[in-house]
Amino acid sequence: MATTSEKAARLSEFVTWVGAHIRGDEKGEAQVFLDRLFKGFGHGGWKEAGATCEERMKNGTGGTSFADLVWKPSVVIEMKKRGVDLKKHYSQAFTYWTYLVPNRPRYAVLCNFDEFWVYDFETQLDTPVDKVKLVDLPNRYAPLNFLFPGDVEPLFGNHQEQVTRQAADKLAECFNSMIQRGVEQNLAQRFILQMLMALFAEDIGLLEKYFVTQVLEQCKNKQDTYDLLGGLFTAMNTKGGVKGGRFNGVAYFNGGLFAVPAHVELDAGERTLLKEASQFDWSKVRPEIFGTIFEHSLGEKERHASGAHYTSPVDIMKVVGPTIVAPWTEHIERADTLGRLKELLARLESFTVLDPACGSGNFLYVAYREMKRLEARIYERMATDYKSVDPHQRPFGFLSARNFYGIDINPFAVDIAKVTMMLAHKLSIDELHINENALPLDNLDSNFRSGDALVNHDGTRAPWFKTDVIVGNPPFLGAKLLKPAYGEEYVNKVRAAYPEVPGMADFCVYWFRRANEELKHCATDDPFAGRAGLVGTQNVRSNASRIGGLDCIASTGTIVDAVENQPWSGEANVNV
Repeated sequence: MATTSEKAARLSEFVTWVGAHIRGDEKGEAQVFLDRLFKGFGHGGWKEAGATCEERMKNGTGGTSFADLVWKPSVVIEMKKRGVDLKKHYSQAFTYWTYLVPNRPRYAVLCNFDEFWVYDFETQLDTPVDKVKLVDLPNRYAPLNFLFPGDVEPLFGNHQEQVTRQAADKLAECFNSMIQRGVEQNLAQRFILQMLMALFAEDIGLLEKYFVTQVLEQCKNKQDTYDLLGGLFTAMNTKGGVKGGRFNGVAYFNGGLFAVPAHVELDAGERTLLKEASQFDWSKVRPEIFGTIFEHSLGEKERHASGAHYTSPVDIMKVVGPTIVAPWTEHIERADTLGRLKELLARLESFTVLDPACGSGNFLYVAYREMKRLEARIYERMATDYKSVDPHQRPFGFLSARNFYGIDINPFAVDIAKVTMMLAHKLSIDELHINENALPLDNLDSNFRSGDALVNHDGTRAPWFKTDVIVGNPPFLGAKLLKPAYGEEYVNKVRAAYPEVPGMADFCVYWFRRANEELKHCATDDPFAGRAGLVGTQNVRSNASRIGGLDCIASTGTIVDAVENQPWSGEANVNV
């Protein structure tokens, strides 16, 4: 194995060679650049290492493209010409990675001859786990360790999963402590969610940097936390802002989350936990996994968030991609007039999504983020192809979190989901560099409902929000386990409300059947509506479950995409 100095020397030679011979032309120089890159990492070249170039790939719009380099099971590399903004090509890298099965590479790299963006889609979907400039490569090769011969573990500087877990732990410990010493549960929940938004706000630019951290440092006793943190939450709920005092200049956030500002006296241990939580960079905390990790550590004395499982964003995309992203991408890329792009933009801004088992909002957050990227792509095409608008402006309105709806039986999960979706707007503004107003936050109280998604107390079917598409991961449980888990009265009530579903069907089949009934028709004049993407157990295709669900769906509609069998990344130990 090469020493550190030997690795640095070889990579220095590579960097010098690039400076002397490469102009940065994507098509003409990509393969020779990659060949020299592999030599710099200790191989004879990419071919000698066993990689392939120009591998034929599906491109996500029904056509075929060619991946610049595929080296299974390590990496897929996509080259762009010098000067290109790599952020715009994230979706292409993800699409290529998605289709590289079996033996899919663990990592994906975007490179414009001057910089390497490294992605680990299994843990962090939309943000590089690291970025390495070419000139820094001899001294910063650790994020690309997987390119060396042998099994060398990469080291990343922007891996956000661990930060998210640690941040969730601190808030969960604080909440659990409050409950254990007798703070009323609704007050504790309201306080911790308002605190969560405040911590995010100071690191994503909605509050002045270090503002919350400084307020926490000023909390020396129980009375301080009641007055100062409660005062901050009151200011965040004041239209026009408070006119003087400690919180002068704090913007109005909204009348939903902060409608009743939470005043709580915290003990010394709880104050310490919040001060420790404030030290994290909350701009690197991932909302799409935070909610589940946080929720699953509430009330747990022993298990911390570090042990909680969550549905990985890449698995969520296996639902959101075919249901939402694929049909929209096809029509956006196929649009051949400015008028058609404007039509698509108007339709996107009225497009609605429901998750009828939303939990803490993971599926809805990913759907929102992907739809904002689709919206940005329409504006980009209008600007580049028709010189019509500034791609960063929003003269025609925009898609908001109010386009998304959720139902869940857990009231606290629903509140977490609302906070997750409120954050989504500001994060999309930062990612896409668009000029939408981040404040006030959307009031989503009418978009989410806490309660049973199948039946009301009187045995009638529970209402669902009427939307264009439905996505999610409904609860699954074998028919024989339903009564022990939910009680005989409830199970009999569900079966009476849904006589078309056989009694021996899996619990998730009720959501499949109900979604099929709720959907609009998918028609040629509106090909985006009338679609659903749901997760089910393996036995949805067998016996009573098939009769109650997929048989009906297949006879009245079309299954356009399916994952046949995979272990699920959520908490249940199950194949889906």
